[in-house]
Amino acid sequence: MSTRRTFNKSLAIGVVATLTDLAMLWLAVTVLGIPEAVANVPALLAGVVVQFFGNKYVAFEDRSRDLVRQGAWFAAIECGALALNAGLFHLLAVVLGAHYLVARLVASALVYVGYSYPLWGRLFRASSRA
Repeated sequence: MSTRRTFNKSLAIGVVATLTDLAMLWLAVTVLGIPEAVANVPALLAGVVVQFFGNKYVAFEDRSRDLVRQGAWFAAIECGALALNAGLFHLLAVVLGAHYLVARLVASALVYVGYSYPLWGRLFRASSRA
């Protein structure tokens, strides 16, 4: 599969994961009245679940049964992404005063392109050859 096609599929999954994240963040803040900084982390985790299964099976078309190992590595990668997202969200929303949904979109996009996608490609591609 071409790299461009894989990236486009992963990007589409990223959109679905981001919409999941935003919906959860909006629901927690607006409906449940949870503070933005507290609601941020569970919303990110919902997006991570969408990212793992979508990227494994759809974007990278990895059909290996190595869910436990890949899941553990994906979780480690996403712990880094979670820290980066949380830090960028705090900077944008709390320090700079950006609207929390805008802060989430900008932070997520930067972390996705610069950190997560490159590492997922190594994780899933390597397991497909094994």
